[in-house]
Amino acid sequence: MLLEVKNLNKSFEVNDKSVTILKQLSFSINSNQITSIYGASGSGKSTLFNIISGLMTADSGDISFDGKLMDNSFDFTKFRKENLGVVFQEDYLLSEFTAIENIMLPYIIAGNSRKESYKKAHSLLEKFDLLYIEDSYPSILSGGEKQRISILRAIINNPKLILADEPTGSIDEFNKEKIFSLFQNIANEYGSSILIATHDNNVSKISNKILNLSKGKIK
Repeated sequence: MLLEVKNLNKSFEVNDKSVTILKQLSFSINSNQITSIYGASGSGKSTLFNIISGLMTADSGDISFDGKLMDNSFDFTKFRKENLGVVFQEDYLLSEFTAIENIMLPYIIAGNSRKESYKKAHSLLEKFDLLYIEDSYPSILSGGEKQRISILRAIINNPKLILADEPTGSIDEFNKEKIFSLFQNIANEYGSSILIATHDNNVSKISNKILNLSKGKIK
């Protein structure tokens, strides 16, 4: 078991009233697994991802990653740098950098040399048939190409867990298929577990496990 969430609760104060976002939420996922969480906008998917990432704290409940409890003593900075990759609905590529430079950044930040980072990023682009846009800037890339670059950026440090928040929300059907294929290859060949928050029913066809989030609970 790679990630285990037990009885997670999270509420926010809105106009002096407590609004429950997550209520006794529990689930688990294994390595090499694609898990999709379906839920309408506002159902708590992004809140859950922020808690798993350590960017937000839950009111109560426990999360364990790779057998370690993610409590106050857990090193979330190290976790985000070494074991976590994040993909958003928007690509958030840096416009002043080329595709390969965008992919290289997390590897450089992790302490690797520019030469090593270039070699690793080049290898990823070659493996996933994207060398043709290696030196292209985001401004001339299609939405699907930019999203695939953002996914390669998320996996360059070989994370055990990838959180993908509505990764197909702003691309067309043709490019969705490419994203799906990319996720499957990553799970199968790199051993990463991918947790996808979505309302796109097509994601189910690549998912090993499907969860439905409604009224703060997994159903």
